[in-house]
Amino acid sequence: MEVAAIALMAVSAAGSIKAGQDRNKMYQMQAKQAEVESDRRAVQYELQANEILRRTNQANAAVVARGFAGGTQGFEGSAGLIQQVNNTKGGKEFVFALSNADMTKRSGLIQSSLYQGAGQIAEQAGYFDAAGKLGSAGFQYAKLGGPPSTPSARVDLAGADF
Repeated sequence: MEVAAIALMAVSAAGSIKAGQDRNKMYQMQAKQAEVESDRRAVQYELQANEILRRTNQANAAVVARGFAGGTQGFEGSAGLIQQVNNTKGGKEFVFALSNADMTKRSGLIQSSLYQGAGQIAEQAGYFDAAGKLGSAGFQYAKLGGPPSTPSARVDLAGADF
């Protein structure tokens, strides 16, 4: 019966290794998912930045057109001042959106590396658990005393006449 328990411990050790490897694979997939998700959100911020530039250019074009339509210079005076204000506000929003894109990418890479580290630790834990089980199996085997020995024939030469 104890031999069966030892064999089951060895099988359980193999299971621990496999479970650790499977957890590592799961964490690696989560790492990739974190990277993909952060890239997707970063693209949204970049699209937002492009939309800010488009609206700023559209507003400036309207100011220039009104200036020239009113018989004044479209790039000087109050028209020029309005364009400067538009560029300042639009530029700040544009940079903010690009910063958000960059931070999103960085946070995705950080999350990905955390998942990768967790996966490596999970796999190592599987190996350590397996080593513990194999050590326990070895201890149980040693307690059994090993394979049975055969009795040897005893020769008593003390009373022999030669």
